[in-house]
Amino acid sequence: MTLKRTLNLSLMGLAVVAVLGLAIFIAPEALADDNAAETIRSGIETTGGGLFSTSSISTIIGNLIAAMLALTGIIFLVIMVYAGMLYMTAAGEEGKVKKAKSMLTTSVIGILIVVTAYAVTTYLVQALTTALG
Repeated sequence: MTLKRTLNLSLMGLAVVAVLGLAIFIAPEALADDNAAETIRSGIETTGGGLFSTSSISTIIGNLIAAMLALTGIIFLVIMVYAGMLYMTAAGEEGKVKKAKSMLTTSVIGILIVVTAYAVTTYLVQALTTALG
């Protein structure tokens, strides 16, 4: 079995386990409740942390930026794990080693750019808010 096939099967198995776990733990509670729609709406509101409630535009934009930063961090982690696995399973093949090192380097540079852009933007917005009153 190749590494790619093994990873695909592992991911499919993990997805099946996650779906079954959700069905076992969440479905009976939703089915047992007479007001299932309200239970689901309440669960979404709790999970979203109030993201869907009525709030100011700046709060909504801040929540969206936080969600995008979290997604960026997850993508960075996935790329790092994949590149690390590729590097460790290269078995001395120069092409795979070069590809893995390139992925590691570019992902670190990418996350540094994202974090720096966030820091500069946060500083500028706070400075402008303070200056404008």
